[in-house]
Order: sequence, then C-alpha cells, then structure tokens
Amino acid sequence: MKNVLILGAAGLSAAAIIPRLLQQADVKLTLFARSGKKPVVQENERIRIIEGDALSEADMEQAVAGQDIVISTLGGMDLAEKTENIIHAMQQASVPRLVVMSAGGIYDELPEPFNSWDKSVVGYTRPVNLRTAEITEQSGLQYTVLRPVWLNNSKVEDFVLTQKGETYIGKETSRASIGRIMAEIVANPDCYANQNLGISQA
Repeated sequence: MKNVLILGAAGLSAAAIIPRLLQQADVKLTLFARSGKKPVVQENERIRIIEGDALSEADMEQAVAGQDIVISTLGGMDLAEKTENIIHAMQQASVPRLVVMSAGGIYDELPEPFNSWDKSVVGYTRPVNLRTAEITEQSGLQYTVLRPVWLNNSKVEDFVLTQKGETYIGKETSRASIGRIMAEIVANPDCYANQNLGISQA
C-alpha cells in the first residue's frame, strides 16, 4: 500500500484530489485538517482523518510518520513557514516524496496584460508563494511544485504544463485538473519529479 498524506484536506482542492486517489486500490489516505475543519468524505477504511496545526512540529511529525507521499494544498500568508515545518518533519521521518501547491505569477510568467492584472489583485501573495517554491526546491526531497493560476470548479481535467521560466498558456486552473495530476504522481511517484510546473487550461 502507498500511504499518502493530504495537508489542507478540508479545502476545495483536496476535495478534488481525494476521490481520484481513492480510485487507486493500493492507496491509503491520511487527511490532515485544522481543528474544526473536518473534511467532508464518506467513511472508508482507507481514510484516516487527523486534526492539527501545520505550524506545530509535534502535529506534523505525527502526521508524516509512516507516509510515502505528502501532498500540500495549504495556503495563507504563513505558507512558507508551514512548508518549512512539513519539510523538516519529512526529513526527520525519511519520507521521500513531496508535492506542494504554490501559485502562478511568482516569476512574472503569466501572459500580459493578465500578469499585470493578477499582480494588482493578489501580488501581495507572490513573495510568500515564491519562498514556498524555493524552500521546496532546496529541500533535498523528491519534490514537485505545482503553480496553478485562478482556480475554478470546472470539470475539465485536461491541462497544459509550463516549465519554470516559460509563459503560461492559460489564465485559469480547474481543481479537477489538480486532482488528475496528483493522481498521476501518486500512481507513479517518479512522474514530474524535481520539477516546478505551471498548470492551467489552454
């Protein structure tokens, strides 16, 4: 069995990821969410739910113990600190594989004039998301950084990937496509290893 930890498990992105991963019979999920933010999932013997604080060393050490893959869908202005804590716990527990969601625009890589508009609206988050990507790249773990743009609930699963430094094709990212790419990585953990990828719809 593959043991997979999803951080931020009560969020909308995690809600798109969880059912996709449960389609893989060899996957067991640990869903980590803040206290009072229990994920809405049906009872399943392959799901364990724990509550905690991603900034707590003890909570994160407990969460990552015995995992094979960690998926972070966390956000917030303290995302870099949370990511540092996740990585430290993984290093201590010898958990090898990390997938982190950052955000598009951190390298000014969105097409104009969309990039300027995005920067005017959410530009204040770019330094935090950039630092998160940098911390992940420097972690020594087998990582994937995913940089979605404006997330939506479209059922479209097709996506276009852009490498770090390349201009995005699209301006939105469906959570369904996030679910699909996470499922691909869990099925084959070497997939997209040590890559920092923009993900959007064409």
